[in-house]
Amino acid sequence: METFGRYELLKKLAAGGMGQVYLARQKGPVGFQKLLVVKRLLPHLSEDDEFIQMFLDEARIAALLNHPNIAQIYDLGEVDGTYYIAMEYVHGEAIADVNKRAIQRKGAMPLAFKCRVIADAAAGLDAAHHARSPSGRKLALIHRDVSPQNVLVGFNGSVKIIDFGVAKAANKFSQTTVGQIKGKHAYMSPEQAKGEPLDHRSDVFGLGTVFYELLTNTRLFKRETELATLKAVVAAKVTPPSEVVQSIPKAMDAVILKALAKNRDERFATAGDLQLAIEDFLFKQQLPGTTAHLAAFMRELYAEELEEEFSNEPTVIAYDPRHMSRPGKTKEPPPLLDDLPPTALVPAQKQQTLPPAAPKVAGVIPKAPKVAPSSDSSKDTSGSRKSSRSGKGEK
Repeated sequence: METFGRYELLKKLAAGGMGQVYLARQKGPVGFQKLLVVKRLLPHLSEDDEFIQMFLDEARIAALLNHPNIAQIYDLGEVDGTYYIAMEYVHGEAIADVNKRAIQRKGAMPLAFKCRVIADAAAGLDAAHHARSPSGRKLALIHRDVSPQNVLVGFNGSVKIIDFGVAKAANKFSQTTVGQIKGKHAYMSPEQAKGEPLDHRSDVFGLGTVFYELLTNTRLFKRETELATLKAVVAAKVTPPSEVVQSIPKAMDAVILKALAKNRDERFATAGDLQLAIEDFLFKQQLPGTTAHLAAFMRELYAEELEEEFSNEPTVIAYDPRHMSRPGKTKEPPPLLDDLPPTALVPAQKQQTLPPAAPKVAGVIPKAPKVAPSSDSSKDTSGSRKSSRSGKGEK
């Protein structure tokens, strides 16, 4: 385990062209700890101004996005000359891996869950497209790298868009040269593949490509070479999914073909419109595609891994807040709940000794034990004792 600034790097999750991604833990006083992801710029790029600006752009852009379907940014900093981003840890897998495992374990991923994943991803993209700066200025954000690797599905059923590393925004420090192509070729829009100016409908096309491949379990534009792939994207010839997989309802064809229209003016105007079209499809087809259904499916699909993971987790020890000391005031750790006597957890006014219960005898109803009247008790004219509140008799 490596210590990096205020984070402990637990294990490497991935490595890309710009940085390395680690599962990390942030620790604090009185047992505080939080799992998150730390992405740090590769050492040999730490002195390259262009890559540093791209890295900073990713953090600055994502930090302005606050939506349940977008992975959150927590921190941006530098440790010993190495820039890093601390971001939300999504406890789950990329949709590409989820679909592959579902095919291996269950034959296929249910249609309803494929729709749920894409609808939620579309919601995240729509929020990013309409995001504004704190001053109210439109960010004009375009992700430009919508792909199966950048759509994560949590074991709790959540869906998150990640990796705004090549995103285009109006207020970026670094700017992309006109005609320069960024992103994964097989998931580009025709206008992106041709190096033309882009708008948010390019991301709609990219998500449509992800959806098509998820539905049919086939690659749509991927070819043997990058040039051949780009030519296939520009041509944008799409076979309706119901003709590839007979079990797909024909009603889905209209959704897919509209998302993948070669002419951007014929596509869904927004990612939100794509989301609504998928939600309408789920409703009309009466498919159980809620987040709760997806969560149950994920827990079943990854049951072995989750069981092993939970069995290896350290025990979380609870502390009694009344015995906590403020950080920095004492070096002695607060007592654990298990170390305290039973009466220590009961308020003082409730720590009373009750009279012993009368012994039970078969067939006999036990009599209540006699309690001697207190010295300050008195009787009224009817012979009953006066009631008391807080030790004072009522008047």
